[in-house]
Amino acid sequence: MDDVDYAALRLSLWEDPGPRGEVTAWVEGRIAERGGSLLPVPPRVRVRPWSTTARFATSLGTVWFKAGAPGADFEAALAGALHAWAPGRVLTPVAVDAKRGWALLPDGGPPLVDLLGRPRDLGLWESVLRAYAQLQRVLAPRVRDMLALGVPDLRPRRLGALLNELLADRGVSAHLGRDREGVEAFRPEFERLRARLAASPVPLTLDHSDLNMGNVFLLEGGYRFTDWGDASVAHPFTSLLVPLRFAAAEYGATPAELARLRDAYLEPWSDRGSMAELREEAQTALRLGPVSRAMAWGRVFPELRPQVERARDASMAAWLRTLATGELGVPFRDA
Repeated sequence: MDDVDYAALRLSLWEDPGPRGEVTAWVEGRIAERGGSLLPVPPRVRVRPWSTTARFATSLGTVWFKAGAPGADFEAALAGALHAWAPGRVLTPVAVDAKRGWALLPDGGPPLVDLLGRPRDLGLWESVLRAYAQLQRVLAPRVRDMLALGVPDLRPRRLGALLNELLADRGVSAHLGRDREGVEAFRPEFERLRARLAASPVPLTLDHSDLNMGNVFLLEGGYRFTDWGDASVAHPFTSLLVPLRFAAAEYGATPAELARLRDAYLEPWSDRGSMAELREEAQTALRLGPVSRAMAWGRVFPELRPQVERARDASMAAWLRTLATGELGVPFRDA
């Protein structure tokens, strides 16, 4: 994706004076309802194909407006629901307009990625992953509610059809080239792994799908998880793919350290199987996780697809290619 100048791309939501005025009026109204007002400071806007965010200074403190792309507009409703279902585990929205896909969030302070810097603190990483797994367990009874909000359905029983959909995309297929044969050759194994996850005693729940330390805040002694635009209803262990890749790529976590992080995440699931069984299931979920990542890339570019189509297709193809190669960037070495 490095060849795309996202800073030069703009969603109509902010560039068009009409919609921009609507956003400002909405934010101002929600702050006024709480006895506050906007300060005479221009909002700091960050526009990307997948979302528009704007930082507003108010008499009540900094707030963040967010509107996702049409393919991720469920995020606002989900943010409001998560606060009700799991208070104290997510950022509490100031306001939500589920119909328009708008959310107004408090300032969470610096994310953990900024607090960590370059040094590695495996103890912190382990506690974050445990807390995230506990959040997933709390949300497991809400699968039907999440689907009703429009959260994408990536449950194991649907993965075969979703893979077909990805391979039928001409742009993705073109970028796969001859590697498409490798993905097709992996299909029997894919179906075996998919069926195994479908029969798992581990409950389906919410998969953040992009969990990294930039999406976690430390507030009042607890972790708050945010940025749910890539989320889906899925087998929970697919959530491990991004944080473990992040730990390996950004902080140089060794295979033994990655195994420690994986096991910390699996601890809250210990009533669902032995550690050996959970480790094997985690490996299965990781192997199929690229489907989730490819689907996330595919649904967040509808408005600006002509400008980013090539990069979008290349990224989706790159994720699918790992199905055939198994090169996920998360090697484990168990003690």
